[in-house]
Amino acid sequence: MPKVVLVTGMQAAGKSTVAPLLAARLGPPAATLDGDVFYRGVVAGAEIMTPEPSAEAVRQLELRYDASALVAQHYADAGFDFVCSDIILGEHVERWFDRLHAVATYLVVLIPSVESIVEREIGRGGNNSYRDWGPSLEDGVRALQAGLEEIPRRGLWLDTTGQTPEQTVDVIVADLEKARW
Repeated sequence: MPKVVLVTGMQAAGKSTVAPLLAARLGPPAATLDGDVFYRGVVAGAEIMTPEPSAEAVRQLELRYDASALVAQHYADAGFDFVCSDIILGEHVERWFDRLHAVATYLVVLIPSVESIVEREIGRGGNNSYRDWGPSLEDGVRALQAGLEEIPRRGLWLDTTGQTPEQTVDVIVADLEKARW
C-alpha cells in the first residue's frame, strides 16, 4: 500500500527541504510536492492568510489544500509513495487526510524553536512570511505557531532545532510508525 506523508509546521521550519529527502528515502517510486506550488499558482487576485483572513483568502487556502491532496492521491493510485510539504494547521489537517483513500497516511510536524525559525527567516531575507502576524518577527512566529496547537495530537512531532535536514529524515524514517495518522 502506498504511503502518503504530510510534512507540516511553520514557515522556515524546513518542510520543503525535508520532504524531497524523505520521499527519496521512502521510494522508489516516490514523489513530492510543496504546497507553495499552488499558493504561487494564483497570479491574479491572490489573497494571503492573515490573523483576520478574508473569505477569499480562506477559499484559496482550501483550494490549495484540495489540490495537493488530489495530487497525493493521484501519485498513490499509480503506486508511488508521496510526501507533501505545506503549512496545514488545525482542522485542515484532518480534512486533508480525509480526502485520501486506500493509502497508509502519516503526519510529521516540524517544530523547531522560535529562535531557530527567526534565524532561518532572516537568512531568507527578512520577515515577509510573518509580517501580518505580529509587530516583530518573533511575535509573528509565536502568533502563527499557535495554529500548531490546533492540530490533533497525532503523528510524529519533532523539535528539529539544531538538526540538519538529513538528521531529521533519519529520525522520521526510524520512527515512521509513530507518524501514522
